[in-house]
Amino acid sequence: MEIANYLNFTYKKNINSHFNQPNCNMSYPNLAPLKQDSISFCALKKSDFKGIDRAIIEMFKINPQQLKTKEDLQEIAKQKVDELKQKDYSGRLEETKIQRKAMLGEWFNYVTKENDAYSNTQQLLILSSVVKDLKENNDNIPPVLNKGVLADCIYELESRLKENPNGKFDFNKMYQNKLRESFLEDFSTGETMTGWVKIPSKKNDPDNFEHNVEKLKTLSHKSWCTKSYNARPYLAKGDFHVYLENGQPKLGVRFCGDVVEEIQGEKNDSKIPVKYIDEFKIHMQNENLKLSDKANEEIKDAENRKIAVEKIKKDLGISVELKTIDDALKVLNCFGLEAEKNEDGTGVVISSYKQPDGFSFEDVGVNEIKLFKFVTKIKNSANFRHSQITNLGNLKSIGGAADFRDSQITSLENLETIGAGANFFGSQITSLGNLRIINGYICIENSKLSDNDFANIQYAGKRMLPWV
Repeated sequence: MEIANYLNFTYKKNINSHFNQPNCNMSYPNLAPLKQDSISFCALKKSDFKGIDRAIIEMFKINPQQLKTKEDLQEIAKQKVDELKQKDYSGRLEETKIQRKAMLGEWFNYVTKENDAYSNTQQLLILSSVVKDLKENNDNIPPVLNKGVLADCIYELESRLKENPNGKFDFNKMYQNKLRESFLEDFSTGETMTGWVKIPSKKNDPDNFEHNVEKLKTLSHKSWCTKSYNARPYLAKGDFHVYLENGQPKLGVRFCGDVVEEIQGEKNDSKIPVKYIDEFKIHMQNENLKLSDKANEEIKDAENRKIAVEKIKKDLGISVELKTIDDALKVLNCFGLEAEKNEDGTGVVISSYKQPDGFSFEDVGVNEIKLFKFVTKIKNSANFRHSQITNLGNLKSIGGAADFRDSQITSLENLETIGAGANFFGSQITSLGNLRIINGYICIENSKLSDNDFANIQYAGKRMLPWV
């Protein structure tokens, strides 16, 4: 039996060597090469793997010496893909779960079933990148699947990694950039382009409707419903125009028939951002757009807010530079926050805190992060929704309730007390800093906090469902 095995191995080795000789003129198109690497006499090294195979070894910290054959790596990759399939991709909202399930179903089905061109390691790279940012405490959704763009990315990445095995790459960014470029082929690049993109409706471009639906999803802001489920029904009713600034969506204009039905900004709050009202009006004139009553009201509202912003800028003057504590007092009082110096004159006490109504601190030329560094005490409630602040700096106490939803705050820093309830729903906070007392209920649903984080904190209330 041992002699037979030896002869069989020698035959395979010799026949493969013969058919791969450069001077061999014999052609056997239907004869697949015999796999020599099914027999290994020494441990594999990382250098034995090329392209994406090698990248997967590094990304998932696989020890190549534990692999008997290169096929073993493919088997490990398959197991990891199966694990990704089984994971729960719920988000903060039920709607997020529905969207993710539908879009991920499309990704997994195509990459693992419909297209057999992708190796298991390529599948793992693709799908692990697609799900990387889908966490329970956020509402991110997967990118739109574009099969052609995906193929281009894999081909390019394989080539790059074979030339430079240690090259760094971000597959998500690479795919998103190429996806934008594919939809913005009349412009130099999808990442830096500034201007209007007009996406025709089903009526105006029936042959390319599916392509245009994907295009709308790709170019929509993450807060817009056209990023997912409403792209199709809206585009079935009318065109959609998107204003991009350095490749990022700033305005979305929805049509019903040939009439503009609504104009939305990044916050999706039915308010045209003051910063972009002039840009839209120029576009409206250039395209001779018709407006619905609702759209007309949105424009009038934005124009009134712009007048208010210009007046505030004039009133504040150079105080917006925030060089002194008196500058901070003037800015805060301009927004009705009843600011005064604290007892030792080193900081500021304010009545409450929230974003200006209808515009932002940035719109009037104020750096909100720099402004808030002066604040040491808030007498009543504090609403940090849509704030640019990332930490609470010198703030020691909040007299009322604190709302951290939709904020960028990651640390409470020196904050010691919150006088009423605290809403951490879906917040980005990872550190409670010096916080010791919460005199009310707390909500930590879908946040990065757990009950353990509150082990040394006194609070008068109890866990509650998300505030609305």
